[in-house]
Amino acid sequence: MSFYKKICNNRPLIMGILNITPDSFYDGNKYVDFESIKKRIIDMQEQDVDIIDIGAVSSRPGAIDISENEEANRLLDIYKKIKHTFPDIITSIDTYRSTIAKETIKYGANIINDIYAGNYDS
Repeated sequence: MSFYKKICNNRPLIMGILNITPDSFYDGNKYVDFESIKKRIIDMQEQDVDIIDIGAVSSRPGAIDISENEEANRLLDIYKKIKHTFPDIITSIDTYRSTIAKETIKYGANIINDIYAGNYDS
């Protein structure tokens, strides 16, 4: 059975957004500690969100580009805590860096949401 059919039973899925960056479009700096992140995930679960998309780099116009190390520092430890606390949630990782994608897959990421469609790095 395909991943899509397994998780959605042929219905549209709802994706909730969790920005763990200080300068996102909508909610920058709201979810930077684990307690606020945990509360946001619980809120999304109560709203029947199917997938939680987690991003640590802002892609808004004019955003400052951060280093790969900074993205990793913002994301990886928090992501491990998220998967430990919520082992059954389906997660999408919003990154365009292949090393970040590979690391989060090791810890259970289900989807990579890449705005460059795999063309940012080799």
